[in-house]
Amino acid sequence: MASPTHEESGPVNVLIVDDVQENRLALKAVLSSPDYRIVEASSGAEALRRLLAEEFAVLLVDVVMPGLNGFELATAIKERDRTAAVPILFLTGQATEVELIYKGYGVGAVDYLVKPVVPEMVRAKVAVFAELYRQRKHIEHQGEALLAFERERNELRLVELRLANERRFRSLADALPHIIWTARPDGAIDYFNQKWFEYTGISALQAAGSWELAAHPDDVETSRLWHEALRSGRELEAECRLRRADGSYRWHLFRAVPEQGATVPQLVAWLGTFTDIEDQKRAQAVLSEFKGTLDAVLDLVVIFDAEQWRFRYLNQGASILLGYPQEELSQMRLVDFMAEHDEARFRELLAPLRNGAESRVTLETRCTRKDGREIPVEFSFQIVPAGGRHVVAIARDITERKVSELEREQLYREALDAIRARDEFLSIASHELRTPLSSLKLQLENMLRPGGEAPESFRDRLAVAARQAERLTRLISQLLDVTRITSGRLHLELEECDLKEVAADVVNRFRADAAKAKSPVTLGTREPVVGKFDRLRVEQVVTNLLANALKFGAGKPIEVEVAAAGECARLVVRDHGIGIPPEDAKRIFLRFERAKSAKTYAGLGLGLYIVRHIVEAHGGTIRVESQPGAGSTFIVELPRSPPAQTVESPPDASADADAPSRDRDST
Repeated sequence: MASPTHEESGPVNVLIVDDVQENRLALKAVLSSPDYRIVEASSGAEALRRLLAEEFAVLLVDVVMPGLNGFELATAIKERDRTAAVPILFLTGQATEVELIYKGYGVGAVDYLVKPVVPEMVRAKVAVFAELYRQRKHIEHQGEALLAFERERNELRLVELRLANERRFRSLADALPHIIWTARPDGAIDYFNQKWFEYTGISALQAAGSWELAAHPDDVETSRLWHEALRSGRELEAECRLRRADGSYRWHLFRAVPEQGATVPQLVAWLGTFTDIEDQKRAQAVLSEFKGTLDAVLDLVVIFDAEQWRFRYLNQGASILLGYPQEELSQMRLVDFMAEHDEARFRELLAPLRNGAESRVTLETRCTRKDGREIPVEFSFQIVPAGGRHVVAIARDITERKVSELEREQLYREALDAIRARDEFLSIASHELRTPLSSLKLQLENMLRPGGEAPESFRDRLAVAARQAERLTRLISQLLDVTRITSGRLHLELEECDLKEVAADVVNRFRADAAKAKSPVTLGTREPVVGKFDRLRVEQVVTNLLANALKFGAGKPIEVEVAAAGECARLVVRDHGIGIPPEDAKRIFLRFERAKSAKTYAGLGLGLYIVRHIVEAHGGTIRVESQPGAGSTFIVELPRSPPAQTVESPPDASADADAPSRDRDST
């Protein structure tokens, strides 16, 4: 709490204004007390002079005075800000005149004292105003003390804020990967961040207020520029080499910025940085080294701004490809040459690079040369890693490639036409061959019939001829089936039939062949397996698989199994012969494919191909499980109620792959 001042505890000033000395002396005697200091004035003018020199708690003013009377004096006092608050007590002998009383209050009087005055009344009223004066002074003193306290607290807070900012600046500076320093106006460094000590290994004492101890001896020009900046007070940017703690030097970008005073425009400090640019310098050297190499490349290589698309680099190949001189190209943009892209489409093209969604964008388009000719071009765009504000574009003229593609397409169409003509020929030839072959088979069968025309001595030869005719019939049928499959004309005639019965019929027909091959065939089935199948085509599947097993069964037993598997009918044909290598398990179902040479095993390589397409036409699947030397197991699964769209087989997508085959298959 503030201690009381002299004005609060000592006597207060009281001014008595009266032109009659006896009146002044009487009032002075009435107010005689250690609490008051009485000041006299014999006129209004003197009272004004006293008010200018001192401060008073209360004024006792006679209303009737020569010259400046009491009312006029009160008016003058109230007009001045310094004295307007001083209370005025009028002394008058004419208190009965109401107009004078109103006039007194109107000019600022606080009360009237009627002569002759009552001493107790005078002392009481003066005491009230004196106490009010003391309280006002006390309040003013407390306000000043509070202001002083607040001012000191604000100054302390400002100092703390400055210290916190200084700590924050230094913490931030220590966290940055750059060397940061501050210096006084004369250039003497008063602060290095932690990066300086880590990089140079030089202590603040060793540095002696300068960074030049770490500078390369040959970089005297940078030192000269620094001292020139100190004299001129201007910002500086230069390159120099700084020595690392291990003795090696790296290039740095040196910046020094002058700091001006907040109120007075004069230099108060320097802020400086060293930024490592060794990698950029090496990259520039590499780019300069390879610029000649890029200029020797016939492809277009350009670097352009990702925002404005202006070229930053053009190789000689750009001029060759586009037909413009490099001086003219440097004033243009890449989008100006792209015949199929306006600015909106080009910006959309580069968007995945800009937002990081793609690291590279490629496209084929057409570019317009200076001579107006459009050429097909393949572009590759990639963002330059440094900064991400530039794009590298590489373009190649693909005219020859496009011509080659057109030629290949033409050859492909011609090949398709030739294949269609071949399939048509095979279809016609198959039909034409079957007619005389059927007659030949009929004649042979009649001659071999008991009681027929053939002599006994010719029957064996006729039997051989009959078997060869049957074999030729099957070959022709397979060729006809192939043409149907490749053209998508493999029709199914679905009917309800028993797969077990179909398999039994086929096995019975192969009894003689099985005995001849010394491969007994057993049919394992428990109950009928009825479904909607094309009976003749399913019979063809069983026939081809069983013939295949007899051919490669190596004289060992063959098992045929028919069973129901949920909604499917399953057919399994298993032999114990030479087996199939795993790498050939899928290939054997392709057209003209074999696992064994045709010199060892006869056939066209079409049996399994036809089986696969018949099974797939039914909506089923076929697979093989086999190992070399351990036999093969073919598993067919057919839906017992195939979907309607399976009644016609789609064209074979691999039908044109007529490669020479090595696959195991039956004719």
